[in-house]
Amino acid sequence: MAKPKIRIKGFEGDWRCVAFSNAFLFLKNNSLSRADLNYDYGVVKNVHYGDVLIKFGEILDVSNSILPFISNKEIADKLSKDHYLENGDIVFADAAEDNTVGKCTEMQGLNDVKVVSGLHTIPCRPIQQYERGYWGYYLNSSSFHDQLLPMIQGTKVSGISKVNLISTTISYPNDINEQKSIADYLKSIDSIIQTATKKISSLKQMKQACLVSMFPQAGETTPRIRFKGFEGEWMYVELSECLTVCKDRNISESYNKNDVLSVSDDYGVVNQIEFLGRSYAGKSVANYRILKQGDIVYTKSPLKAKPFGIIKVNNGRNGIVSTLYAVYTPMDWVSANYLSCYFEPAFRMNKYIHPLVNKGAKNDMKVSDENVLKGKIYFPKGIAEQQRIASFFRSLDTQISLQEQRLEKLKQIKSSCLDKMFV
Repeated sequence: MAKPKIRIKGFEGDWRCVAFSNAFLFLKNNSLSRADLNYDYGVVKNVHYGDVLIKFGEILDVSNSILPFISNKEIADKLSKDHYLENGDIVFADAAEDNTVGKCTEMQGLNDVKVVSGLHTIPCRPIQQYERGYWGYYLNSSSFHDQLLPMIQGTKVSGISKVNLISTTISYPNDINEQKSIADYLKSIDSIIQTATKKISSLKQMKQACLVSMFPQAGETTPRIRFKGFEGEWMYVELSECLTVCKDRNISESYNKNDVLSVSDDYGVVNQIEFLGRSYAGKSVANYRILKQGDIVYTKSPLKAKPFGIIKVNNGRNGIVSTLYAVYTPMDWVSANYLSCYFEPAFRMNKYIHPLVNKGAKNDMKVSDENVLKGKIYFPKGIAEQQRIASFFRSLDTQISLQEQRLEKLKQIKSSCLDKMFV
């Protein structure tokens, strides 16, 4: 008998602890792979273990989720009622590449939809009447999942079995109203998390659309969306008219390894030690390039989405970068932040830089600092419009960052509840 560390007000008394086999019956699953599934047609839907691990949360509402059908009609026709899932049934993932093995989801919203449990899953059904949602959260909490960890088998792929589940114990409050209160509270957190996630997705989609529509397209001289008060055609100029190569080196060693900067596609110019946790600089940084606040930097290191490198502005403190980076100083009529926005989309960055560079044997960029400037880009004639565009995207990035921080905090709260609201 025990009590949780955190308890909803109004409930007291010890919780009940029983063997897993006293609370659940195992159901039949099938061994169909992704190749046997499709999203276009069929009668019977299938829950795949990969979706349990990645896509689904503690509760799977079939009425609001897209599940694949079993594409082989002959196989689907052979399924019996013993395969069909019901509301409240639990589906465990019995395989994973890490310790998430044993993650499960509780089925809800099935109504008249036929759903079965597929490859690498262990479906089971509660024997007694319990509050819907309680098991979905409890069986994914550390109170239960920690029992499985010592029993996990495998090296590259971890696995659990029905025997492992049978050897566990489960706990629950005797009062079904407390079960409901716990499930309702965690569902409310999930609802807030879903709302925050959708808002972030919406903001990111809006940003990507604006990164296209707020700049002229090929053959055009003005953008399709423009801030009020600005008019006239944009310039199509060589980047050498906007930037000058900065050749300053750290010869005097006024900067040390603590001042080494790196460039991230997502976070821009960052301090290497603060961002990566350590310095990757060589023994001497005397030959490193000096990167001042407001300078533009081009990385000659390939990324998956941007195989020819990235261009960013340094909005932080002065520092130094390795010789693999090219540093440029904007001319007086140029907004460095506008340039950073212009080159943010992968399609625009790749289209600009691809004709100017060659890849070396070690996948490095064979291009001089001067040749990087020989391509042409679109520019508003006045710096005021450049700054207005840059300010808009900076504000959008701030909103996205704040929402992501809020989402992370919500996830931490939920994780803490899953740790402390169960026995």
